[in-house]
Amino acid sequence: MRQKQEELRVYKQILLGAVMSKALPDQAARETALEVSKSFIVQAPAGSGKTELLSLRYLKLLAISRQPEEVLAITFTRKAASEMRDRIIRVLNWCRDCMDGNSAPVDEIQRLRLDIGSAVLAADSKHGWRLLESPGRFRVQTIDRFCFYLAKQLPILSQVGGNPNVTEHIELCFREAISATLGNLDSDTRLADDIATVLGHLDNDVTAIEAQLITLLKQRDQWSSYILALNNAAQPTERYLQSSLEELVAETLLATTALLKEDEAELVELYNFAASNLDKEGQLPLKEFIPLNALPAANSESLPQWLFLVSFLLSKLEPNNRAKGNWLKRAVAKNGFPPANQPDKEFGALCKQLKSRRDDLVNRYLPDSELLEALCYVRLLPGPGLDPQQWYFLTALCHVLHALNAELLLAFSRFRLVDYTQTGAAAGLALGSAEEPTDLSLALDNVINHILVDEFQDTSQLQLDLLRKLTAGWEPDDGRSLFLVGDAMQSCYGFRNANVGIYLSVKERGIGELSLTPLALSSNFRSQEPVVSWVNNVFSGAFPRHPNISRGAVPYSPAQVIHPKSDGTGVKVKLLHHESDQRQAADLAEAQVVAEQASALQQQFPNDSIAILVRTRPQLQAIVPALRERGLQWRASDIDRLAALPVIEDLLSLVRVVINPGDQLGWLSLLRAPWCGLSSGDLLALAADKNSASIWQAVQHFRGNSQLSQHAREMLGTFSTAMMFTMASRDKRSLRQNIEASWGLLRGINCCRSELELESVARFLNLLDEQEVAGGLSNFFDFQDTVYSSFVPSTDAQESLSGLNLLTMHKSKGLEYDHVLLPSLSRPPRHDNKTLLVWHQRLNTAQEPHLFMAGVTKTGSEESSLYQLIRYEHKHKQLLESTRLLYIAVTRAKKSATLFANVARDEDGGLKEPGSGTLLKRIWPQLEGHESVTVSALEDIYAVSKTDASGTPDDIQPTLITRFNQVLEFEPWEQRALELPAKSEETAASESRSGAQKSLQPALKNAASTSSTAEGYDHQSELPSILGTLVHRVFETYVSAPDRALFLRDLKSLEPHWRLAIRHLDLQHGAEEKAIAFIHASVQRTLETPSLAWIFDDQHLDSECELELSRFQSGQLRNFIIDRTFIDQNDVRWVIDYKTSTPSAGQTIDSFVAEQRENYRNQLDSHRSLFSYMESRPIRTGLLLTAIPALVEMEF
Repeated sequence: MRQKQEELRVYKQILLGAVMSKALPDQAARETALEVSKSFIVQAPAGSGKTELLSLRYLKLLAISRQPEEVLAITFTRKAASEMRDRIIRVLNWCRDCMDGNSAPVDEIQRLRLDIGSAVLAADSKHGWRLLESPGRFRVQTIDRFCFYLAKQLPILSQVGGNPNVTEHIELCFREAISATLGNLDSDTRLADDIATVLGHLDNDVTAIEAQLITLLKQRDQWSSYILALNNAAQPTERYLQSSLEELVAETLLATTALLKEDEAELVELYNFAASNLDKEGQLPLKEFIPLNALPAANSESLPQWLFLVSFLLSKLEPNNRAKGNWLKRAVAKNGFPPANQPDKEFGALCKQLKSRRDDLVNRYLPDSELLEALCYVRLLPGPGLDPQQWYFLTALCHVLHALNAELLLAFSRFRLVDYTQTGAAAGLALGSAEEPTDLSLALDNVINHILVDEFQDTSQLQLDLLRKLTAGWEPDDGRSLFLVGDAMQSCYGFRNANVGIYLSVKERGIGELSLTPLALSSNFRSQEPVVSWVNNVFSGAFPRHPNISRGAVPYSPAQVIHPKSDGTGVKVKLLHHESDQRQAADLAEAQVVAEQASALQQQFPNDSIAILVRTRPQLQAIVPALRERGLQWRASDIDRLAALPVIEDLLSLVRVVINPGDQLGWLSLLRAPWCGLSSGDLLALAADKNSASIWQAVQHFRGNSQLSQHAREMLGTFSTAMMFTMASRDKRSLRQNIEASWGLLRGINCCRSELELESVARFLNLLDEQEVAGGLSNFFDFQDTVYSSFVPSTDAQESLSGLNLLTMHKSKGLEYDHVLLPSLSRPPRHDNKTLLVWHQRLNTAQEPHLFMAGVTKTGSEESSLYQLIRYEHKHKQLLESTRLLYIAVTRAKKSATLFANVARDEDGGLKEPGSGTLLKRIWPQLEGHESVTVSALEDIYAVSKTDASGTPDDIQPTLITRFNQVLEFEPWEQRALELPAKSEETAASESRSGAQKSLQPALKNAASTSSTAEGYDHQSELPSILGTLVHRVFETYVSAPDRALFLRDLKSLEPHWRLAIRHLDLQHGAEEKAIAFIHASVQRTLETPSLAWIFDDQHLDSECELELSRFQSGQLRNFIIDRTFIDQNDVRWVIDYKTSTPSAGQTIDSFVAEQRENYRNQLDSHRSLFSYMESRPIRTGLLLTAIPALVEMEF
């Protein structure tokens, strides 16, 4: 795969060189960007080749520098930093080859690279930098790494101290700080009163408050400076917030007046008529009726009049959603427009006339979405004056947050951990301020002369402040430069505190005293013409028309086609319409359609890359099984969390009871797990056992419990034995070893349904190993949190097996694929929970920033208008970001993109408009009548039972608990390893009732003591029975593998599965490796033998592997497992049994074959009889001996 990526990269560079030799639409901008004496901010849309531009400018700056450290390139991801550094090194190596005569440029871009690179190599030779031998001198690093570097230079001033670890998993520190802060509740301090106020405001729900405070701590870089200001000067802050509100009201009403100015006379007449009618009835929502002769004034005092005006234009106000509204198509008496049938005929005629004029006016306004939004926003405006109760809570909360911030620093110091937010803040402290710079700041000012920043659209306020400090005092033409590159249309990390408004503001005003010249790239080197044209056509209308720095509104910039050639299908939109009560069935049907499309693309374009991109990970839940059904393999990174797998939940339950045998909930979960699968009634019987002090005791004494079912008695036999062994081993092995051995004895591996789950078990055990303390855990719930926050691993094997990738849209940023599939576009986003504190920074008409803050409304009270207003602003930002996220996802495609969505039917059978928060809604108006859209009915794709309103299929698949219901039996070698004495059931019951318990020896038999090797294992050894099973499973997987050659090349990827299956045996050093080598040798010998290939051909009729059959014989039900069976082209049934036995030392092949025939003659005869009973066709049987390897046919 790496080779393929390298080939693609080289191809792209050659292609880039070819087109650069022509006049590109943005050629002038690209040339200007390489003027290293000037500072620029560059708009670089998707596929515009910004990495190449950044690399060339970086190299050109190196060529004019005294030291390479003078040039600093900042990226936001390690991947981007690595890619840029690799590209720089690759260019310099190529230039050296050219100078040595081993290569030569073939086009203009390569000649440009050679000119710049040669200058760098000359400077390198002149100054003795030795860059290629010391690549660490290239200052290309992430913003987080750079911040940590700064903070470590002044550890005391920056408050990070020493050398802490930087991590994203910092909740331990958060909880410690919260606990310490809330612990002041009983103190005799002002803080105690503030904590009591906050707790009382939220109904004293400590758990909810803790969760809210954790959320705020993750965002503290956004509010900490505001809290500090309010904490130090409450009264000035109150006056500031009040004036900001008054200014907001005035400017909003002024803008609304401008929109309504054309109809002012009509609106005033309608206002006076409606107000006078309601005033007569005593229903006027105003203090008094004062007729207007113009639209109300644009100030807070006139806000009630504005609200009345809006009330007869828009539909009824929803108390907790003031922003939601639509045009009121028909006015009635409660709006001030009485019916025409009045006693006074003249008044009735007037009512009819004015009501008609109002309706006509609204009908004219219907298409004006801008006016509708403006009037809805008027309803959000808070009244004059801050609510005293709201202000009291806000000041108390700010005091608590200020104390919490201080406690967090102590927690960081105690645990020697910090997060990236803290390193950013520490870097700012280390640099001081413009007025009082630190020695470090002054030193850097002499070292760093040029700064390049990639992905600038995702900058946070903290990072902007850092850049401002680094460039303080920089002036045009002083030999220093700032180069910012980004694409505002691709800003999608608002949840990580990124603010695209910063990009828009810097583009307009620069940074500090440093102004930047805006440049724009427009060439798209990635996508083919149909994709580029569709994106331009659809998103030009979906993006806002005008920029808005406060809200992060970014207008669309069209791309220019560079690839006129097309071997893809462009962009298609597939809508599935359904009844409103069939949403679940529609989701399942959509998953099938997506999987079918992925399969078809792989068959049509086997060498192309394909990506399924989703907004959130849960949207893959229905898609993954559909992909598995089609035998597709994929690569997924950070998609599924470990906790989503039942096998991990079972392991957590196992860990709980091992470290705390008195954990009742842990035992109930463990007994319900598939390896035991007890019913609710049996669990209740164990929990209610009066003769036992705990469930664990009840399990040990289960034979004396008459309330248990026969199934429970059968399952608890081996379960209790395995757990007694585990409990007796707690002080004799590490926790990881004990859990691993117990999992093996309980047949946990049978609960795993895929290699991915086996990889996840290995990941779980590694996490357990990392957190183990003296044979236990310091805190189980901390370990559980770690597991819950960890992802299912992705493997290189997955990547090499297929060109199909599953990832989130956010993760796809910066990547590209030949084909992109975008499912679930009609799914609503996750619910936006209310937070303790909300804030919003708005730019007024003079482009001056003003802050708004509000605390959450008291439990049970109506939400305050200011809180609603700020939440509306946040939601508006999120909607704009949703448009950008969808743009990012579609523009990953080089050849084709397909969008999928489910749309309910409306009352008329048409398509119902998607929900406001969905991605489909962002482009819904542009899709109407678009040629790329196809609509299918759910009934045509997925058969839905009309009697099943949920649309759930009737044939529910059995769960693991119902499937894994056979009584576990220990293998003979396990019986010997456990040293279980044979005893009667009566004796065992008697011993368990009396509480007697034999101590189980922890050490398993040493399987390594046999003379087994990779080439041969003694057939009396205990290992071969397990290894034989593993070889069987490999053969079973191989038969259904889509690419068998690839499967054999990547056989090593199955090793984790094999190791998990044998590790609980406690093998001596080296034995495990020998066992793994034996499996490899057996499999490869057999599968690479040409004469045996036909046995594994899945095209045979009735082809089956590991076929389970049952038959009554002598009044008893007997179960059979057939390793391999099929019907060949001559209509002969073949029944084949795999055998991994090996010849004894000195034994001849003929003797070995004869021995195997004799040993398994009766078994194969039984299998032959079974099939002859079921069907009437010729049957041939054989042993496939992997040690030779050969098929030995049996004769009867």
